[in-house]
Amino acid sequence: MKTISLKIDADLYAWLEKQSKKSGRSKSAITRDALKKSRQQKTEPSCHDLMQDACGSFRSGVKDLATNKKYMKGFGEWKR
Repeated sequence: MKTISLKIDADLYAWLEKQSKKSGRSKSAITRDALKKSRQQKTEPSCHDLMQDACGSFRSGVKDLATNKKYMKGFGEWKR
């Protein structure tokens, strides 16, 4: 395994030290995992990224859709 050194600000160091104590893992292990996770994140565009030019361009025909509570009836309720 290779060794590096890096400079971080005091707030980030305090957070890293707190996480280390809380999890019982070394600061190096936490930093390594964060770097690995960052490298593995997808770089593909999201659906929103691909459709951004069309977002908000369609009209429902209902002028008070965002303010009238009757359109929210049943929203978020679980139906069996």
